[in-house]
This record gives sequence, structure tokens and C-alpha cells, in this order.
Amino acid sequence: MRTRRFAALGLAALLGVMGVVPAFGAELPQKDEVVYVNLTPEGKSDTLYVVNNYDLDKETAITDYGEYRAVKNLTTTQELVRNGDAITVTAPAGKFYYQGELDPGRAADLPWTVKVTYLLDGKETPGADLAGKSGRFEMRVSLRQNPDSDPVYRDNYALQVTLQLDSETCKNIRAEGATLADVGQLKQMSYIVLPGKEKDFTVTADVTNFEMNGLSVNGIPLVLDIEDPDTKDLKDQVYDLQDGAAQLDDGALALEDGAAQLEEGAEDLRDGAQDLRDGAMQVNQGVQALVAQFGQLSQMLPPQLADVLEVKLKELAAGTGELAAGADALACGTEDLYDGVLKLKDGITELSDGTLQLRDQSSDIDTQVDDKVDEMLDEYRSKEFTPVSFVSPKNTNVAAVQFVIKTADIKLPDEEPAPVEEPGDGTFWERVRDLLPSHKDK
Repeated sequence: MRTRRFAALGLAALLGVMGVVPAFGAELPQKDEVVYVNLTPEGKSDTLYVVNNYDLDKETAITDYGEYRAVKNLTTTQELVRNGDAITVTAPAGKFYYQGELDPGRAADLPWTVKVTYLLDGKETPGADLAGKSGRFEMRVSLRQNPDSDPVYRDNYALQVTLQLDSETCKNIRAEGATLADVGQLKQMSYIVLPGKEKDFTVTADVTNFEMNGLSVNGIPLVLDIEDPDTKDLKDQVYDLQDGAAQLDDGALALEDGAAQLEEGAEDLRDGAQDLRDGAMQVNQGVQALVAQFGQLSQMLPPQLADVLEVKLKELAAGTGELAAGADALACGTEDLYDGVLKLKDGITELSDGTLQLRDQSSDIDTQVDDKVDEMLDEYRSKEFTPVSFVSPKNTNVAAVQFVIKTADIKLPDEEPAPVEEPGDGTFWERVRDLLPSHKDK
């Protein structure tokens, strides 16, 4: 009898557990995780919360996992059952949300770090001490990747960074690189940090009785629908370049052939000038010898004829001397011309080699343009990836993960105490709002 009673109790306990655990082989309901990170004004981690969001077609037994310090049902009054890191509940059809508070140490696993430095009139000042102050305000923000975090977030998530300043109390606002927008009397500055990138930026203003909402950093998967650009006009210019390179190469080849012919002609001219110089020098030397021997020869001639010949020999000697000097100068000039032609030919050969290289490299430049455009756009195109739970690797049913990171507001304390509210469950959005530091501390 006792054995039967124990067996019955065991079966009842087993059925009870099976009542809150999905049947074997059943598809787990998908969920979204939104990780809320509340930071100090300087960017140090304060509290971490996760809101788990289910969209259910029917009443469903949910089992989720997470090492939470505390959990809270944000949709119904049903209590969440915790067993180790397992959280179970039977949720109604429709949207179901529950909140889990993570240990502050999990901040070390966040994909990005945020560091904020404040200066007032050039002096570094803690953010908590800035409320109500006046002067020259400067805010330096540094967003860095955490190399110890899961790379799926760093490689696929972009950061949307938003900062708002009251344009009534903050004048001469400067924020280089920001997208500026007016939101009522607030001046909003927005930045985008692409996956795998880091960013530093500075905001300055002249402030009076200063207050500001915290810096907001949202980490979301990058989704960009980028179509391939129309490169027809660019391709037409590329084709013109290819044609021009071919024509230039053909011209260089023709010029190279002409330079070879010019070299041959210059060589012949040089050789002829050298022969002319040698002949002119021999003639001049013969005339000079004749002049030297004319004294003896003149004694055998009539005086009148000897005088005429002496005068003509001197003119001939002078003429042959000038001819020899001119022929020598011509030979030197043709030698320099030949050397110049050789240099010209070498330069034309280098030009021809360069135009041939240009022709070869530009032959497929149209394909290179397409490849380069694709390479540049691939950096920004959305990539397929499988979302990974930030909370626990046991959660394999995650459809999306989002990070909402916010530094604490810099505000003056309320002059009057806030009215005491009656406890109540509140709406879901009121509960989510309470996660933010500006509401949590009230």
C-alpha cells in the first residue's frame, strides 16, 4: 500500500512538472530580449534589467533561463516560478512580458563601454555636481567595443546615440558630426556608430542653471536595404579610359619605332661628320705643309707669280683651317645629338612600357569598379546572423536582442516631495518606464 501511495505521489509530481514544461518535440515560443542598462552620468554600470517579450497565439507554458537576482511579471498577476536558472509560467495568448534583474557584474559582458567626461569652465566636474550650475559646458563621450563580449553583437549591431539639451538654458550648442533636430525646445543630437566601429565626440554649450536628460545609446541589428548603384555613367567613362589607354599605347609604339629610326639617322650623321672632320683636317694639314715649303718653291718661280701664289696659299690655309674647325664642331655637335637621341629613345621606351602597363591594368577596370563598389557596400549591407541570447546560452528561441543603454539624468532635486501613490500592478508600459533611472529613483 505504501509503495503504491509513493508511486502515485511520484506520478502526480511528474505530471505537475510536465504541466509547465513544453511537451517533448514541441516548438519553443520565440521571444525578444531588451537589455536595459542604467549607467551613472560618467558611464559606470548601475543596474541591468532584461525585459523578455513573447507574442503568443494561445495560452502557452513558457520555460525561460537566466541567472536573475529578481524577476517580475509585467503582464499578469500570475507568479513566476523560479527553479535555479529556470523561470516558468503559463502565459495567456497575446503579448506577454516579464522583467529580470541581472547581477551588476554582467556589465562586463556588454558589447560596448561608455565613458563620459564633463568639464565646466575647463575644469573636469562630476556629472552629479553639474545640476544647477552655469558656465561653459563641455561633454566628451567615448564609445568603445568590449573585446571580451560576444562578437555577434559587435559585428552586427549599430549604435544609435542620442543626446538632448534644453535650448532655453543651453546656448551656442556645438556638436561636430551630429545630426541636429529640434524637438520642442530641446536640441537633439544624434550619431550613428556602424558595426565594428568606435566613436568619440564632444558637445559644448554655454549653460545657465544646467540640467539634462541622460545620454541614450541603443544597440540594434543594422538593417540597411542598399541597392546596387547605377554605374552606367561611370562605366562609360571607364570605357573611354580603356580606349584612351589603348590609343596611347599604340602611339607610344609608333613613337618607339620612330625613335629607333632617328637613332639610326643620328648615328649615320655622326659617322659622316667624323669622316668630314678627318678629311678637313688632312686637307688643312697638307695646305699648311705646302705653305711651310713655299719659301723654297718660290725661288724657282718668277717673283710676280710667287707673290700671287703666296697670297692665295695663305687664303687657302686660312680657309682649310676654318673648314677643319667647323668640321670638328659639327662632329662634336652630331656626337651630342646622337647621345640625346639615345636618351630620347630610352625615355620613349620607358613611356612605351608604361603605356603598355596602363593598357593591361585598365583592360578589366570595369570589373574592378564593380568589385570595389560591392566591397564598399558590403561593409554597410545587412548581414544574416542568428540572434544570441544575452541572458543565457540555454535560450535558443531568441528572435531579437536589443540594448537600451542610458546614463543618469543630471537634474536638480524636486522642491516638493512626490505624492505617495497607492501600490498597484500598473500597466505594462508603466512598469517598463519604471526601469529607467529617471523614473526608478522617484
